[in-house]
Amino acid sequence: MFRNIRKFHSSKILYNISDVQLTLFSKQQCGLCDTAKSVMDQVLQKPDFKDCKYKVVDIMDPENKQWFDKYCFDVPVLHAHNIDNASEGKVEKLFHRFDEKKVQDLVVKIK
Repeated sequence: MFRNIRKFHSSKILYNISDVQLTLFSKQQCGLCDTAKSVMDQVLQKPDFKDCKYKVVDIMDPENKQWFDKYCFDVPVLHAHNIDNASEGKVEKLFHRFDEKKVQDLVVKIK
């Protein structure tokens, strides 16, 4: 007569977290960029977020001229998108100052 019902856990929201690509656009000698990298390191150490794909793009590298032209006065910038829905072209962004909660909320929104 009694059913065994499992409780919902908030981490279930992040079931396909490995589909999330995070890209931090940064440059050297940038205090905000150093803070953003530290925030990203803290977020990516959390069990629910450790499987996110993450890369840092140095906008000062000549290979990344398109990103320098776009973000030379705006770094750090964090791009987040769902790899499975890449055809939709939807990229969410955080600019300048962000903390762990903002990054986590962004990842959940993307999923």
